[in-house]
Amino acid sequence: MFTEHNLRETQPSEELLGNFLKDPTLYRANKHLLSPDLFGEYTWLYHLIQEVDEQEGLSYKGVVSRCDADRIKVLMEFRQAAFNENRVPLLIRTLKKDRLAGDILSLANELRSRTVEGEDPDTILRDIQNVAFTLETSESGGMGDPSRDVDEWSEYMLKLAEDPTLAYGLMTGLRPLDSITTGWHRQDFSVVGAWTSMGKTAFTIENVLRLNNAGYKCAMFSLEMIKRQIYTRMMANKLEVDLEQFRTGRLAKHHYQERMIREKEALKSIYVDDTRGISADYIVDVMRRLKRTQGLDFVVVDYLQDVKEHGEQNDNGGSALARVCRKLRASAKEMDCHVMGLSQVTRGVNERQDKRPLVSDLAGSTGIETSADVIALLYRDDYYNAASDKKGILEVNFAKQRNGKLGVVELAYDRTMQTIRDIYHY
Repeated sequence: MFTEHNLRETQPSEELLGNFLKDPTLYRANKHLLSPDLFGEYTWLYHLIQEVDEQEGLSYKGVVSRCDADRIKVLMEFRQAAFNENRVPLLIRTLKKDRLAGDILSLANELRSRTVEGEDPDTILRDIQNVAFTLETSESGGMGDPSRDVDEWSEYMLKLAEDPTLAYGLMTGLRPLDSITTGWHRQDFSVVGAWTSMGKTAFTIENVLRLNNAGYKCAMFSLEMIKRQIYTRMMANKLEVDLEQFRTGRLAKHHYQERMIREKEALKSIYVDDTRGISADYIVDVMRRLKRTQGLDFVVVDYLQDVKEHGEQNDNGGSALARVCRKLRASAKEMDCHVMGLSQVTRGVNERQDKRPLVSDLAGSTGIETSADVIALLYRDDYYNAASDKKGILEVNFAKQRNGKLGVVELAYDRTMQTIRDIYHY
């Protein structure tokens, strides 16, 4: 059915409001960027969306129930006009640019009018400067409100005093690890670095499996291994069987026909993406979709140096990696989840007597160190020394924790089964 509304081009404000009505999580994710004056004649609808969200949580049904009967048709048309959720950031920028253009035009008209009327130029300039300084570009997120910020912080601390568990992040159940990290915290970006075959992938898979078992939504972007290899490692870990024998079909049939079939359901709740040559923007887009559709708590990117990033003028060797890290850290905050990136270390680590990696050994260390909230470096002495008295011990050196303590924890690593456990477990 054609109406006057769909015969003309849908306006940005209509499409944006339609997106909020169609998917309320989009409003909650972007409301800090919005203000009523962006929506012109539809300011009433924006206020209605605000009201419903504050009182009961935004829903289309909630908006319809509070809307005047003669305006419900508008809600339906706007909702139908929302066809692509990925356009929301563009729509917000467009509305801000339109508002800024209107403000500048109004200012220019006032300047011309007052000048023509013979008003004192010094007075006009001072007034125009004062007004101009209140304007903000379309990229601005708006001025913060210190009073509100302090009140929100104070409210959080009061809740924390009542329930100290709120101070903890995503707990893995590995006691030494949880003790030093207090859990993997939401909105943090961590980097796990180690030399080849030291146990980086096993370490991250162990974390993913444990958090998945605890009910957290996990995603893994594997730029090194294909899905089949990832699932094989995960299942060998869950079944606690020899990885090599499992992947080559040499175990007893009941491991595949009974135990694997029983355990495979748990893997279906873990999102694994093995697309090659992806960019940080691709990863962030997928994270947004996962957050809206099924929730997202913990993300692994294996590994950082393989994430593609378009070159820019005057790029040096580490500039692209630094941008990747900044984008991933920003995504952790945007999606309110923990993002863990795996990193290679340079060959120089093997040329020293003490081969435990340092932060400076990370490939592109400057960009990583600046962005990472947490840096953990893995080391196994038995990798280099067959006669080591620390066989099967994985050292995890927390060389940086922006909001936590530093130090080394030791975990038991079984390379044949790809499992990592508390040492007391053995």
